[in-house]
Amino acid sequence: MNNNYDSSVDYFAVLGIHFGACEKTVKMMYRKMARRYHPDVSTIHDAQKKFQEIADAYDVLKKYREAYCRDYKRYQTSKKSTSNQTSTTHSYNQPKRSHSTTSSANSEESNHSSRAYRKLKPIDGKDRLITYPLTLRYAIRLLKLGSFYIPGLKVKMKFTREAFMGKTFKLEGKGYSGLFGGKSGDYLVRFNIKVDTLKYRLEEGDIYGTFTLPKSLYRPKKALKIECPSGCLNITVPNNYDSDEYIKVNDMGLPADKKHKAGDFYARLIYS
Repeated sequence: MNNNYDSSVDYFAVLGIHFGACEKTVKMMYRKMARRYHPDVSTIHDAQKKFQEIADAYDVLKKYREAYCRDYKRYQTSKKSTSNQTSTTHSYNQPKRSHSTTSSANSEESNHSSRAYRKLKPIDGKDRLITYPLTLRYAIRLLKLGSFYIPGLKVKMKFTREAFMGKTFKLEGKGYSGLFGGKSGDYLVRFNIKVDTLKYRLEEGDIYGTFTLPKSLYRPKKALKIECPSGCLNITVPNNYDSDEYIKVNDMGLPADKKHKAGDFYARLIYS
């Protein structure tokens, strides 16, 4: 017997799959069950023991699959042969069982594994929380588009001003898969919108920005173009402008959505 595994154990059944399942299925079920029973996240009382059994089963099927399958089948054949010999000895003086009875017994034995699998209690999958970092400029671009594309799921989700308020968006059934017929968890999305606090600040839908410009650009009553996260600003500097004042540019703050109107941009100009 190989010392690296126990040929009497059905390692496929440990992973909740039928004997001889393909490598892809083995790997998929190992990942699902490992996530479910990992001691760092699972609240099941025997999670650590179950996780170790799952890891051992996957290790055997990954490294010794061919030899293990051969030894397991030999073990089952030997076990069945021993069982038949014992049965023959005890039933020497007993009437023979009918063909239909034998067929029924064999059918019941062959379906034992599948019945046991079906009786396992469904386990719901866990929710998956992902936080996406965004620059202020990119977040405003997404707000104008009205959607955010999630590469891992290959789906689009709505992107609204609530993303700037720390809301957690939920995509039902897109989280970790359940086991044994359990429902999948949800995919939870949050956005960490990074604002250059030395230059900009957000107040609800309005953006306040501070720009340092050379004195040569100080031209009262003439249009001045400045780039900001929401686009190009056309600012007319008033006479006797004070650098502590803010010049308002309408509708150049956060773009509007169904619940909120467009914010304004307030520019403070410092000439040096």
